[in-house]
Amino acid sequence: MPIGETEFHPYLLEGEIADSDKLILGSFPVYECTNPDNDKKIAKRDAVGSVRFFYGSAQSSFWQLYSSYVDNQLTLPPNPTDILASLREHRISISDNIVFCERKVYSSLDSDLVSKSWNSEGLGRLFNNGISKVLCTSKGVLSDLENKIICPAYRGLGQVDPIQSAILQNVVLDNVGGNENLIVNPIARVFRIGDRVVEALAIPSPGSPERKILDFGYGGVENSAYAENYFANAFNWLMD
Repeated sequence: MPIGETEFHPYLLEGEIADSDKLILGSFPVYECTNPDNDKKIAKRDAVGSVRFFYGSAQSSFWQLYSSYVDNQLTLPPNPTDILASLREHRISISDNIVFCERKVYSSLDSDLVSKSWNSEGLGRLFNNGISKVLCTSKGVLSDLENKIICPAYRGLGQVDPIQSAILQNVVLDNVGGNENLIVNPIARVFRIGDRVVEALAIPSPGSPERKILDFGYGGVENSAYAENYFANAFNWLMD
């Protein structure tokens, strides 16, 4: 919708899994999966097969990746009940950076989300309850986690450890054969939140990873192979 319609995140609390030590983090749901619900959103979900849950867009391949690298017992396309059962089994919470916002037209691009309210309270609660690893589903998600939630100048939750961040990023790039000289914006961060250490790693957007793989250290021509290797290493890191 045009700017002026406020959309709310419907299922942030559902994604807070008790005793979890890992977190999957995104930005905000697509238009047809937000509140308030309406006939247009219902029609869109029915037409394309989206579901009202995290990564519920029919165009997202995130749950295919999750099934490949975390839980191959998850039936595709998944439903929220099965997803939550799997997340509980593997002690993984799932959340987004944004609680509510407005959107330019019906765009699914993060850059078209405006007037954002950040999920500082919910993510702070997750970190305090034991989250030590965060898999961010894009570089933008990682950047917002750092600059809008953990390390803003006012009422931040913690700070970046630059030395450990560089070490983590180099380890990831070494594992996937990436070139650190191609990295402009970080793919990995280590945060100090109170007396706790939280590591965060970004993956290419699951919707179109091959278009963004240069941003993750690859300058060759076998984009799909590099993307698959990167995903495998990232999920292995999360589950290790």
